[in-house]
Amino acid sequence: MPLRHYRAEKGDISAAINAIKLTLQWRKEFEVDKIVRSLENNEDEDDGGNDGESIVTSTDLATILRKENETGKIYVRSYDKDGRAFMYMRPGNENTNSEKNNMRHLVFQIEKAVRCSLKNGFSKICLVIDYEGFTISKSPPISTSRQTLDILQRHYCERMYRAYICNPPFVFRSFYAVVKPFVDPVTKRKVCFCVGDKGLQQIVDDVGGKAHARKQLEKCCGGDGNIRIFDSTEYMRLPLDVAFDEEI
Repeated sequence: MPLRHYRAEKGDISAAINAIKLTLQWRKEFEVDKIVRSLENNEDEDDGGNDGESIVTSTDLATILRKENETGKIYVRSYDKDGRAFMYMRPGNENTNSEKNNMRHLVFQIEKAVRCSLKNGFSKICLVIDYEGFTISKSPPISTSRQTLDILQRHYCERMYRAYICNPPFVFRSFYAVVKPFVDPVTKRKVCFCVGDKGLQQIVDDVGGKAHARKQLEKCCGGDGNIRIFDSTEYMRLPLDVAFDEEI
């Protein structure tokens, strides 16, 4: 954590220390450890409230996570050629309107992706963001988008190795074209638009070539469409450091 925040703050030690303190406080208040453990220990724990709200037990959290994951809007599946986990995100599969539960589910999946990468000796993850089926009506509120970015940038800084954007709607491409000049150069190099054969080449290379891509990637990002359909019930029973469809 110190090194990640040090790099994120461009070597500013004072800023890095402050950032670490904020992240540690956020992890405590958001009960990250409890969220991560909830599927392993489903007993009604009473850890006390941190924000004055009603206490949410581990059983409650497990139920929330399973509900949020029903449509497969976020899950971890397969690895790049080095061993970094892929976390698939499908905004078009949004199935709830609870901002806090959405964030709990997001944090659980990030933690899972990180654990999957760590067991292979890497601290970063790969994001596959597939916009198939996405419509403006399914766009999250601005507050949700802002909180998602805040969590990713502030509390999981230096965790993203690459982000692959699949089936981007025209409005998204137009928006990115406008903001691209203001995006940090390092972050800019990590974003790949998987549109057409040329656009898919980066992710195909990252998994070790076409033969590997066909067998382990989903169709949206270079697979042949013959890999197993995601099963949420099976997935949510897996150990934290095991991705979907991975041999245990």
